[in-house]
Amino acid sequence: MKQAFKYIDENNALAVLPIPLSSILEIEELLVEIDEGRHGNKLGYISKLVKINKNSRLTKKSWGRLATGKKVDLAITYNFITFDEQEDYEKYFYSYEVWSHGTPQAPMLMLSFDRISGVEPKDSLETKPDQRVSSRRVVSIPIQCILKNWGDVEKGYMIYEHNLSAMDNAEHQFESISYIGLTSRNWQTRYKEHQRDALTGSELIFHTSLAAAINKDSIIQRGMGPFEMVRTGVCLLSELQYINLSYEEAMDVEEQMVERSTLYPKGLNMIPGGFAGTKFLHKLGYLNKDRATVDDRDYAAAKYLKDHPVEKRSAPWVQVNWENDEFYEGVIFKRNNTLNKEQVLSIRKYGNEWGFDTEIIANLVGANVRQVRDVLSGKYYSRVQ
Repeated sequence: MKQAFKYIDENNALAVLPIPLSSILEIEELLVEIDEGRHGNKLGYISKLVKINKNSRLTKKSWGRLATGKKVDLAITYNFITFDEQEDYEKYFYSYEVWSHGTPQAPMLMLSFDRISGVEPKDSLETKPDQRVSSRRVVSIPIQCILKNWGDVEKGYMIYEHNLSAMDNAEHQFESISYIGLTSRNWQTRYKEHQRDALTGSELIFHTSLAAAINKDSIIQRGMGPFEMVRTGVCLLSELQYINLSYEEAMDVEEQMVERSTLYPKGLNMIPGGFAGTKFLHKLGYLNKDRATVDDRDYAAAKYLKDHPVEKRSAPWVQVNWENDEFYEGVIFKRNNTLNKEQVLSIRKYGNEWGFDTEIIANLVGANVRQVRDVLSGKYYSRVQ
């Protein structure tokens, strides 16, 4: 008997999320609880989003349909967890967090596939102090597009971002770097094509970076069914940013996004985005016209990059810059949710020289107890002097 969904549009969810139907059912159960106000949120949040979908379907552009944080301040993180030394690798654990982000951002659903060091806990998900998240694969979407009354999520064009960054505990730290993509197909289908090219020898910088993230140190996919895991020390984030765009809208948006932040060498896009990219390729003779389909543009871009290879660049986590402590500190302390240098040095002084208790140190420097323990043990920030 087919499962009836109260809030989720099954077809849209299966189209944009890399998880099986059984996991989508788990998320549906969570949405029911959220709508009942059982997670510290206001009552009726999910019903309100479904109603917004219905009322805006024929009256607004797709990005204008997304509720702002002012209307519905909601973010959901759903964690799928596996352990490096668990007994049954076909098994996974899960947890979730429902929170308010306090920004104008639309309500988001984030799936986090976490690989944790050590053995699985026996009675709960409480890990030991020496265990840590070894790697993380995150997929983020605006939650409204998988709720009922949205319409066909695969109609038109999608724009997405793939981002590579270092885990805080990674041996080799590196600066976060991104790639912006545009597709007329499902973004999950397009990612599988990128993945295939990355693992079959493509020399495009995005593909070589992706290959190093998902196929390094002989990591083999095991457990968690179709869920993808990445190499130790790396977080790979994929975010669906725009959906249901027209051709002109998609090309304009991609051009602005690539120009702003991801055009090489700042990012992993090797040619300009949108119409700027097609004009660039047309001028050099790789396109017969300066307005072409996205597939024609991508084919022409691949041919251009094959004819004009850039100097090969090492994956960011092996760059020689990271041997320099000042460079390391400059990147680490620019991140959100990390201690600053003054806090790290104070923790060492209060703990190693003055012998204060960890809870007292945490109160003095504005950190939590675990952060204090990690600094004193040398687990994190050991290079900060």
